[in-house]
Amino acid sequence: MGPTAKMTLWIMCFLCIVTPFLEAARILAIISVPSYSHQVAFQSLWTALSRRGHELVVLTTDPVNDPSITNLTEIDLHDSYNTLKGANHVKGMEQYTWVALERNIFFSIGHTLTENIYKHSEVRKMYAPDSDQKFDVVIVEIVKTPGLYPLAHRFNAPLIGISSIGLYSHNYYLFGAPVLPSHPSNWEMGKATGFNLSLWQRLNNFIQQWYHLYCVLNHFYPEQQAIAEKYLGKNIPDINDMERNISIMIHTQQEAISFIRPITPNIITFGNFHVSKKPPALSKDLNKFLADAPNGFIYMSLGTNIHMSHFSKHLLNAFHDTFASLPCKIVWKMDIKLTNKSDNIYIAKWLPQQSLLAHPKIRLFIYQGGLQSTEEAIYNAVPLIGLPILADQFTHINKMVSLGVAKYLNYQDISKEIVNESITDILNDKRYKERMLKLKARNEDKPYNLLENTIWWIEFVIRHKGASHLHSTIADDPWYQRYDMDIVAIFSLAICVTLICTLVIIYKLLKIIFNRNTKNQVDVSKKIN
Repeated sequence: MGPTAKMTLWIMCFLCIVTPFLEAARILAIISVPSYSHQVAFQSLWTALSRRGHELVVLTTDPVNDPSITNLTEIDLHDSYNTLKGANHVKGMEQYTWVALERNIFFSIGHTLTENIYKHSEVRKMYAPDSDQKFDVVIVEIVKTPGLYPLAHRFNAPLIGISSIGLYSHNYYLFGAPVLPSHPSNWEMGKATGFNLSLWQRLNNFIQQWYHLYCVLNHFYPEQQAIAEKYLGKNIPDINDMERNISIMIHTQQEAISFIRPITPNIITFGNFHVSKKPPALSKDLNKFLADAPNGFIYMSLGTNIHMSHFSKHLLNAFHDTFASLPCKIVWKMDIKLTNKSDNIYIAKWLPQQSLLAHPKIRLFIYQGGLQSTEEAIYNAVPLIGLPILADQFTHINKMVSLGVAKYLNYQDISKEIVNESITDILNDKRYKERMLKLKARNEDKPYNLLENTIWWIEFVIRHKGASHLHSTIADDPWYQRYDMDIVAIFSLAICVTLICTLVIIYKLLKIIFNRNTKNQVDVSKKIN
């Protein structure tokens, strides 16, 4: 045996000793939100877990449908897209704040999604009382369907939460992390958060956030509980307690590209899972269009959930007229046809985004602020202009602006002059590109591979049947204890009582002094007379 073979043998033996042994596990994963960005963020994770020998059953609205992945069974929930059919997010943004939109629209959508999954014929077979299905861990997307948590109880398996966006404030509250109504990381509050806010702004945020928290925990969650009990029976745990005691929570909030906030140890960060290092080649017609682009091109796309047809004619003209006047070419994702379209503009209903962002001639990406798009732009070091419409998009764009790699467009204030100024500023200022290259380097400089780290944590939960040691006891305290509000109330009451008593004493003393002076004056008057 040669020295190389001996060394290889020694390494294999060492790995067998130090690597915790784990047999192939059965994993149930449920990603319920009917949105491509929510689904694509995790597909690499399912692939990697299956190739490690684990058997996965994934409930998804966007199946991979890859026959080469032999350990992956996908249950197609594509019909869930009907719950969002005809949704106009631009109109919703004009009428509601995000937390109001949640209460008025998305609570109901969440109930429909949860019930449709429980009613699905293949899912019914899995949780039926006579079913022999067993799982070693259950992974549930936490965004809209907490009523699915009890499936972990049904299969006597630890529960893992997962999210392709930042966590909600009620998630942080249930985990024992602080609720921060005005901090810029609190994406639920949209444009209302930020630094150097006035007292009245922070007061309004405080009231709005805690009222929303009350509605979630006292209305939305109990309604989700009722749906779960309808299909699994009354003998299931409270979903508030299940989330409070969740093993780990995996979410996409990489530190270099997010506003940092305090979190609990059971919150695990991942990101860039979906970013392709070698994206596919462009189509012939698109490649031909970009071949003759000596000044490069700008790519504009507002993602899969926001449609240009929902915007006003004024806004569309502002972008088109600006694009037509530029010396570079434009690739524009559009769901409608434009009359009198300029020759330097290429329009399509669908475009290969990662291939375009990786193209050497791209100079600028105009987008809606979605997290996955942000990660793709940073990976390819493309400067940004953000036009946020809903959910966490405002927060991501605000963070990119604070890092000096993006410009912010306010939907209500858009004009041709503003759009032109933003674009020309980035095209003519090399510092945006330079700062984006530095951000890319910082974001990718990590002590471990994020995918491998996430898999390690999932397998850790499987090996130890949970991760209770990561649970924060703060999560078990009532709100007034965790924030010492009862102590603040006692001190406030004591100060108030002390102040009142002091004022009463001062009043009594002044009254005595006044009466004595009056009496003395009367006595003096009598003596004179």
